Amino acid sequence: MEMERVETADEVVERRTIVTALPLKRPARERLAELLDARVLDVRAPCDHADLVLTPACSPQLIAALGEKYDGARVVVVELDDWEFDIELSGPVKRILRSGAAAYVLADSLDELAAKLAAPGSATDETTEQDVPSVHELSATQTVDDLISAFLRESVEYSMRHASGD
Repeated sequence: MEMERVETADEVVERRTIVTALPLKRPARERLAELLDARVLDVRAPCDHADLVLTPACSPQLIAALGEKYDGARVVVVELDDWEFDIELSGPVKRILRSGAAAYVLADSLDELAAKLAAPGSATDETTEQDVPSVHELSATQTVDDLISAFLRESVEYSMRHASGD
């Protein structure tokens, strides 16, 4: 049985805490923690405070529920493929880009859209076939939604039982 290193209270307070609703195995969470110099926890692990929550593309309701569960944390939707860690979490943006779109641009105004399109390296620049990765669809998107939803339901039920003294 492999033992996990337990951090001291001082180490936990000083480091940023990232909760991941992404289906990452322990080695991937450990690598991310190392790269970000942060504490990276699975969404099912107990956590008093999170600074950042990483989630795959899912419903707006689940994103809102994560925001409520981890009050004050930034919720970030992630699309990620990492063959070294056997991670394939393509979402709608990656699928759009892989189908031939040159870019995906988010803008809150026409001024912002124009500025982004005029910038060097923007969506109007030529892209080569090398820039668009091959297609690898994630077939378990609904399963990820179900996992996050079930976890949040269980958390609410536990909190309600705990508050009522059961």
